Amino acid sequence: AIYDGADAIMLSAESAAGKYPEESVAMQQRIINRVESDRHYQSMMNESAPIPDSTPTDAIIVAARQIANTIGAKAIVCFTLGGTTALRASKKRPDVPVLAISPFKETARQLVMSWGVYPDFPKTGSFGLEVDEEQAFDLSSPVVEEASEDFDMVLREACRAALAKGLVNDPNDLLVVTAGLPFGTPGAANIIRVVPAAGPSCWDGICRVD
Repeated sequence: AIYDGADAIMLSAESAAGKYPEESVAMQQRIINRVESDRHYQSMMNESAPIPDSTPTDAIIVAARQIANTIGAKAIVCFTLGGTTALRASKKRPDVPVLAISPFKETARQLVMSWGVYPDFPKTGSFGLEVDEEQAFDLSSPVVEEASEDFDMVLREACRAALAKGLVNDPNDLLVVTAGLPFGTPGAANIIRVVPAAGPSCWDGICRVD
């Protein structure tokens, strides 16, 4: 199943309900790691990879994967509404994790089972807006319009989420961020940006003060 490119595998019967559940999962993880480190695995994934669609979103994702490999980025960050952008990124089987940030908890939960995807649902809504944890972010609110005008706000959210998920551990670690403006348009990924984990105004340990 792993060589076939399955997003997830499961334990069943005695393996799942036996006396050693933790050991079973640990062995399963070792098998996954062994297969994915096999030199034939990546070549098989490349040969079976779907041809990118002639869409801006697919073009952005292909570019993000290449950029991440070239600069040694720690993660690809996708801002997504329904999860489509994150799923397309997962299909490309990048060498780095895909951090999917969504204002919808349902989307974040669905992405948990996708290969290489770390979903994030900001408990403060998006871009620092205080909302109830169970609520979806209001895509028609003035905050979204403001965020559309201030892309640095989006980038800061990407850095926050990457740090919270443990995907970066150094201020100079790089992230490849994809998003679509204006916000609220499904499948409209049209922006790609490289930023250090310290934030969009910080490079080589030096932060610009506005």
